Amino acid sequence: MTTKSTFKLTSATIAAAFFVAACGGGGGGGSSTGAAQPAQPASSPSAGNLQTTVPTATYASGTAQASIFAQLNAYRASMGVGQLKQDSVLDTSASAHALYLEANLANGNITSLSHNEVSTFADYYEATPLSRARKAGAPATEFIGENAAVGLNLATGDANASSCLGQFLNSVYHLQGATAMQETIGVGFQTNTAQGTYGCVLDFGETTNVVGTPTDNAVYEGGGQQMAATTIAHSPISNETNVARAMVAESPNPAPDLTSPGRPLMIRMTAASAGDVLTVSSFTLTANGAAVAARIIVPSAAMTGSTGATADVNNELYPGVVVLLPLAPLAANTTYTASFSGQRNGTPVSTTWTFTTGS
Repeated sequence: MTTKSTFKLTSATIAAAFFVAACGGGGGGGSSTGAAQPAQPASSPSAGNLQTTVPTATYASGTAQASIFAQLNAYRASMGVGQLKQDSVLDTSASAHALYLEANLANGNITSLSHNEVSTFADYYEATPLSRARKAGAPATEFIGENAAVGLNLATGDANASSCLGQFLNSVYHLQGATAMQETIGVGFQTNTAQGTYGCVLDFGETTNVVGTPTDNAVYEGGGQQMAATTIAHSPISNETNVARAMVAESPNPAPDLTSPGRPLMIRMTAASAGDVLTVSSFTLTANGAAVAARIIVPSAAMTGSTGATADVNNELYPGVVVLLPLAPLAANTTYTASFSGQRNGTPVSTTWTFTTGS
């Protein structure tokens, strides 16, 4: 099973001096490519094959790259979806695209983020995430995905890492992408001193238990890191603090009719085999005893058997993913209780947890 990301931001321009913008992939999207749905891989990843430890990264101490690697792995570990190994090949491809974005937003060649590069533009490296990774040395069998963001350059590597990752974690499709089944990561971070901005690109690699020819900016849902079949991962994570109050805008928009949605909540269970489905019976968010108005979003295949759900309008959600999208920003400095119940392949599953928003 492959999923392909085709979305990009269309509203971020370098002229907007105080902006954050993200462009997703690598598990940033989930529209089907129409590939045949394979049987579960022979190694039975649904038994759980998460990377609980990874080698120490070689990024220079104090840099945004080092902080992004550490912060994302800490979040993924706490969420229970496995850590990512550094891949120096993907560092090269990610850095090349970050440089391309920064250069061409500054000179006006582009006015929005994209995974694709134009050969006649400044600092062109290769056209797509897949071709860039292969130019850098990735094997032909590796699935490659990409997340990208731009924002204001901050004072420290830690702050820039939090800014970049916050754009992914506080969205719908990018949150899914940053916490999906990939195994390796390359981090590109480039700054533009004159503009005071950064370009941040994460390239993801997946090689274990993959089948077929990689398509551009795609992950293979039956491979990579898979949780045990009974495990429920969620974001925000249990007892997380300083959680963002609002969703970062992304395109395609998961809720075009909402002016300012709250920070999305995501449930994910493994869906490594053809026909795996997670349906929802109830997904609620409360604070101080009051229910939060929200929308439950599921893949179209999960509509049958789900209660009170809306099909993902962009067909970007993976099988095994359910999103709760508050209709308005969450309250500041407030502890929320999230509660989910549903069925995975007909077996009842449920979880309840709390998190607290920031100011």
